[in-house]
Amino acid sequence: MSATRPPASRPAVDAEPEPGTASGLAAVIPPAPAARPRWSRPARALVALAVLWACFTVLQRLLSGEWWVMLVPDLMPPVVFLAVPVLLAGTACAAGAWRSRGRTGRPPGTGRAGSRRTAVVLVCCLALFSAVVSWPRNGVRLSALAQDASAATAGDLRIVSWNTTWWGQDVDTERFWEVLKAQRADVYLLQEYLHGVDYKQENLRPVDDLARIRREFPGYHVVSRGELITLSRYPVTGSKLVGPGAAVAGRPDAPWLEVYRAVKTLRVDIRVGGRPLSLYNVHIPVQIDPGPHLLSTSVFGMLQDRQRSRSAQFDGLEDELREQRERGTALVVAGDFNSSPAMGELTELRSTLRDAADSGGGVYPRTWNELVPVLGLWRLDWAFTTEPVTVDRYALDRMDGLSDHRAQILEVSL
Repeated sequence: MSATRPPASRPAVDAEPEPGTASGLAAVIPPAPAARPRWSRPARALVALAVLWACFTVLQRLLSGEWWVMLVPDLMPPVVFLAVPVLLAGTACAAGAWRSRGRTGRPPGTGRAGSRRTAVVLVCCLALFSAVVSWPRNGVRLSALAQDASAATAGDLRIVSWNTTWWGQDVDTERFWEVLKAQRADVYLLQEYLHGVDYKQENLRPVDDLARIRREFPGYHVVSRGELITLSRYPVTGSKLVGPGAAVAGRPDAPWLEVYRAVKTLRVDIRVGGRPLSLYNVHIPVQIDPGPHLLSTSVFGMLQDRQRSRSAQFDGLEDELREQRERGTALVVAGDFNSSPAMGELTELRSTLRDAADSGGGVYPRTWNELVPVLGLWRLDWAFTTEPVTVDRYALDRMDGLSDHRAQILEVSL
């Protein structure tokens, strides 16, 4: 009988995998990197909005006043250029803070948190960039915070500039004259000295109120052409039609409607205590002519016509003022420019003359629309001066609601 011996036990050894086997490949191939966290849909949407708004502010800064298409977006209230960046940044920060806490108050994973922080920082940077680029266009005047109204002193003369809205034809006539006289101004620069029945220029008609004006303002000198009329308690030494209006200067019998369309700046020279002062009464054509063509293809032709008309008036005024500044002339330019702070047409005037609003008018001066208070978000009326003239006080008056424009009140010293 033979005995069978059991096989000798071998010590357990970790066998190395053979090259080329599946386990061998797993040992040599490094693990795939973790997927990079992606922005959520709301984050992507917010970043896209911030990018679009930044691009728009740059284009608006470059093209406003140069391209007729910009007349449409330029209609937005100027404060939007500040409100949108604040809203974008605020929304991004609020969303980031809420998600960082989570619904249960537990901190999220590091990857998602970093992604959200990147989105928030990007939106805030774009919002800040947009706000800086468009700052001159938002209508906010921080200089007003430093104004001390009680410290203002009475100047050499008081000037009132006002768009009368068709010379008060739709309001109580006696109240119109009472409010106008109550201003007790030394100089009145008044626009829309005319009547009308609708938006069509063909239906506008001249007004002849000279007898009433002389009765209500005895001793005042009156200069008028087209829709512009200037009253001065000081002696008038001369007058001039500026820009396109010069074409009808030597034509006293020119049709009134032609004069109305051409004459948008009336210069009147006066003497105040022996010192000369040039007054510019301005009413730039409106950006968009309302009417049924707004809903038709003719709107594009209308916008181009408006751009040409406005540019011609601004160019004529700017050429005139350059000559006057070279002579060191003391001057006041005031009226309804139908241009908000957002519009590029005002760039040269704002950069070469002093804005009277530096001396008052509030942090966000606005002059239109007084008849619909919720729409009172635009400053369309402006007043500028040269260095020889000091604006001691600037204010905006509702004029008892007689017009859709507020009146500009200036106390100036020479």
